[in-house]
Amino acid sequence: MRIAIFSALSVLALGLLRTEAMTTNVVRVDPKTGLVCLILPPPGKLIGDTEQDGLVHCTDGKPKLLPESFFVTKNFKVTENYVQAWGFMDDASVGLLKKDGGGQYDTHKDSGNNSAPGYSVFVELLEPDTGRWCIRFCHKAGSDCNMGKSSYGCQGALGITDWPEPKKTSKSSTKHSRSPKKHSSAKKHSSPKKHSSPKKH
Repeated sequence: MRIAIFSALSVLALGLLRTEAMTTNVVRVDPKTGLVCLILPPPGKLIGDTEQDGLVHCTDGKPKLLPESFFVTKNFKVTENYVQAWGFMDDASVGLLKKDGGGQYDTHKDSGNNSAPGYSVFVELLEPDTGRWCIRFCHKAGSDCNMGKSSYGCQGALGITDWPEPKKTSKSSTKHSRSPKKHSSAKKHSSPKKHSSPKKH
């Protein structure tokens, strides 16, 4: 009886492990709505050490939330060959390590079970030490989505050289101008008294 229960539990555990292993990170992007999904490592872990353990986070919260506080800047570029999103990030907002030199997630089998509906491949790079992030979705595999440059960063792997700085917003002080006081009009002096004509003798 105990052996049967143990066997049943073992089968159940193996089934759960297989289900977890088969879980697919579905990565999405939509420039029209500003939707961005990124695969992130477990909090406090290096990206290069957890390429197969990353979990997808999206700005719409499905399946996990990628908070807007993560994006210092967020840019989109759409061409006939690919869709790209990139910018600067607040790495601490999602538990990335500032000392991390970065790494790559993509659709290669060595990077976990990842997919991007509507695209053949995607390449994502995170650079916590420089504060940069980027992801590119390509309609077909090729030089636009080179998955063999995981240590080159966004500029080296995807050729991104345009990095707009965040806009600085300064509160303009409003000057309250007071209208000058109106001076009261000068008093009109009374006309001089008319002297009576001298009496006739």
